[in-house]
Amino acid sequence: MTTSKPLLSPHVFTLLLVAAVGLSMTAAPTALWGVQDPPKAKKKKPDKEKEDPKADDGKQATPAPREHIRWGKRRNETDEAYDKRHDKLLKRIKKDKKDDIRGGPVPLWTVSNGPFIIRTDISAEFTADTAMYMEMLHREYGAAYKSVLGPIPSVIKEPIEVVVFADRETYMKNGGTPGSGGFFAQSIQWPDRAPTWPAAHYRLQQFTDGITDFALWPKGTLKHEAAHMELQMRLGLFVDTPRWFNEGHASVFEWWDFDKTTQDNLDAIPFRGRYAPFIRRIYGTDMWKDFHYVWTIDAATWHRDMTSRQGYLNYCQAWSLAAYMMNNGKEGYRDFRKIYDLSKRVGADRRVSRTGTKTRAWELQFPDSDQKELEKNWMAWVAEKLPRDGEVPDESYFLRRNGINPSIRDKLEPFTEDEIKAMKEQLEKEDEERKGRIEK
Repeated sequence: MTTSKPLLSPHVFTLLLVAAVGLSMTAAPTALWGVQDPPKAKKKKPDKEKEDPKADDGKQATPAPREHIRWGKRRNETDEAYDKRHDKLLKRIKKDKKDDIRGGPVPLWTVSNGPFIIRTDISAEFTADTAMYMEMLHREYGAAYKSVLGPIPSVIKEPIEVVVFADRETYMKNGGTPGSGGFFAQSIQWPDRAPTWPAAHYRLQQFTDGITDFALWPKGTLKHEAAHMELQMRLGLFVDTPRWFNEGHASVFEWWDFDKTTQDNLDAIPFRGRYAPFIRRIYGTDMWKDFHYVWTIDAATWHRDMTSRQGYLNYCQAWSLAAYMMNNGKEGYRDFRKIYDLSKRVGADRRVSRTGTKTRAWELQFPDSDQKELEKNWMAWVAEKLPRDGEVPDESYFLRRNGINPSIRDKLEPFTEDEIKAMKEQLEKEDEERKGRIEK
């Protein structure tokens, strides 16, 4: 069924989407420490008169061939089998017709693959790579949850819509939230979709900030939002977990390496990522929020903090608490499973949650003695695994990019404005160099 009349104007849709999603939206943070995002790449027109540089031997220089990546390739799958599978998927991808707005006001390249409806406004090829990547992500995350939670299957029996826009503006017009790079959300019925749209309740959405080459697109936000999605697939529609639990464990998955085994990834948690540099500097200082603050923070406070310094530190501490559970073997897994089971069984008080408090109902079922034991285990893990003299790859870059002096290790010491101006050129150079990185 198609219609030439739009369901909603973009302005009305944005307002209704926020209302529909409400506090059931989870979002990944961008760099929120008051430092501007890396400069966007400017599109350059080719200069016909300018020849390519010559090599020393007089021959024309050619760039080194880039690795051909088969996104989502299964373990032990041959290249030939993968290519055949990819080509079949690519042939199924179709661009929405302009007068068919069942799937929303923006025509997108669309394909169904497994439990997902994959959609982008970039290209058929980008959509195919996204679909193959999501298939791998779903498979590998399933193995991770099995290690931490046990064999808990998905309870969702309907497709999940995965949408990737090329630019922030389109993302924001279609329900994006300030300070976020993407979101996973649940809705009773999406106001920008027809009632017959098969992905009625779940959506993962983000943007690439102008990047159209799948290999160069940083995928940390996709990994983060997909972790929210995978957890919800096991919990079910509108089953709430504590805010720190949901955001913290998703932050762990931002750095998942699909070339490694599940156990290798779990073991590597404290030794990689953008949150560890901050935790090792705020632990033991007055910037460290106590367990009660992290434990009781509600969704409204969390979202209100998203554009402030505290918002980023909320993610850091939530990451560290979830990281303890996922990295500390049976003891940590036991705590993770206990909170999951309570969330599944008790959930949140829906009447109370409408006023902003989302953890109270299940919190009452978690005894004080268990909370104290959890806090003790968490503090011991942070002290052992995130020492002041420790360092993750790119630790200095993560700190400098957020305006923090990496040479100071016993606290978070912001650079002065003059210091930031002085290192601006160096940061821009590093940002430019990173644009050519393959992002897996």
